[in-house]
Amino acid sequence: MHRWTMGSLRALLVAGLLAAGLAVSPAASAAGNASGTWVKTGSMTTPRENPTTVLLHNGQVLVMGGVTAELYDPKTGKFSATGDMGAARGGFTATVLQNGQVLVAGGDEGGAATSSAELFDPATGTFSPTGSMTTARVDFTATLLDNGKVLVAGGEGTCATVCPPFSSAELYDPATGMWTPTGSMTTARAFHTAAPLPNGKVLLAGGEDGTSALSSAELYDPDAGTFSPTGSMTTGLSGQISGLLPSGQVLVVCPHFATQPELYDPATGTWAADGGVDPSASRNFNAVLLNNGQVLFSGGVNGVRPGKVTVTAKATLWDPATGTSTVTGSMTIPRALHSLTLLQNGQVLAAGGETQNNVGKTSVTATAELFTP
Repeated sequence: MHRWTMGSLRALLVAGLLAAGLAVSPAASAAGNASGTWVKTGSMTTPRENPTTVLLHNGQVLVMGGVTAELYDPKTGKFSATGDMGAARGGFTATVLQNGQVLVAGGDEGGAATSSAELFDPATGTFSPTGSMTTARVDFTATLLDNGKVLVAGGEGTCATVCPPFSSAELYDPATGMWTPTGSMTTARAFHTAAPLPNGKVLLAGGEDGTSALSSAELYDPDAGTFSPTGSMTTGLSGQISGLLPSGQVLVVCPHFATQPELYDPATGTWAADGGVDPSASRNFNAVLLNNGQVLFSGGVNGVRPGKVTVTAKATLWDPATGTSTVTGSMTIPRALHSLTLLQNGQVLAAGGETQNNVGKTSVTATAELFTP
């Protein structure tokens, strides 16, 4: 299974952006949907910017943000409210466990980092408390290991100005609901990314040390419970997302800065910048790995000056086999800071984010749409 992960999204919260659209069911969408195009689907119950989404084992998508949560059902093309989280939180992680439940951990709760965690049970549609982390964290990573445990690493706590990041890490055991410390990272980091590798190890890369972006990377060995350095990226990246490609390499892209994506080769432990990847926009875009091995980039904003920023509906496909990008169908509306979720049927759900109307006004949207590759 290809898993894409993102470090904290708190750094991505930039300006507010909108649009409304008609809802159609997946059945109607499939009937008139050519390959490489987008169609509207049902809207969320709540407008959301940077929604946290995970694909459940039953094929539905759990969408979270603040204290509320909702479910998208691809069979009906509709969103419906589900149980609320125990507390309003941002900058948290959500990890689907092997038993199908979702572990929600840490984040910012009422302006302070929290150690609390809870479990979402798809069978009941409710959240319930589980053991708290040993350390209150925000802007950290959580990775499901092959043994069923969850590795949480790095992040930062609560402070008045610049927060020094953590090097500490810990493991969540679903069998006991408890957290235990494991080895510490070789470098303290927050806003980094983590990607599980085919050999069971975890690649952790980039992030911030409290003052600047990091290029360093390291590997976590679940058998030994230790971290060890690996090759460094060609440039420092923070707030990036990463994904395991069919080749076994890891693609790392930074959605909120115009930087070249990087490829990590586990066989050699080295990185290379890939200029062939053409994201849809300069920043605040999103990306997801498709079942055919290509990577879909969609939306984002172009420009940096006040009043000169344009939200885009553009989408591109990057093919790792050829190292080239091609333009595909545009989204039905411009979006930035939206979520992308690969569904079990191979379609991609784009939900929420910020959008922009034809006179330049921006706002947060509840709309969603489907891409058929």
